[in-house]
Amino acid sequence: MNYLGIDYGKSKIGLAIAKDGVKVATPFSVVNSIDEVKSVVSKELIDEIVVGYPLSLSGKQGSQAREVDAFIKQLESLAKPIHKQDERFSTRSAAHNKEDDASSACIILQTYLERKNT
Repeated sequence: MNYLGIDYGKSKIGLAIAKDGVKVATPFSVVNSIDEVKSVVSKELIDEIVVGYPLSLSGKQGSQAREVDAFIKQLESLAKPIHKQDERFSTRSAAHNKEDDASSACIILQTYLERKNT
């Protein structure tokens, strides 16, 4: 099973991958468009997609969550399972890394994989 983790942003989209049953996410790249994401899904033979979902500290949806919902709607044409993963602390955890978006995507995906396997 190949997974793609996504940290969506208006200008940049961070990507991470976990491949072939290995339950360890690794940063993959930073892209600028939905078409580039779709290309990665195809080239990397992705089976499932995990998208970081921005909630407020109280767990409520805001305007950013609506933007991510619109992004997810575009991904639905890929006909792959899409999972939302709470990303409240992923960007902060990745702040020390210059590839913040790919690192955040990696944290999002790793959190999902760990939660799925418990």
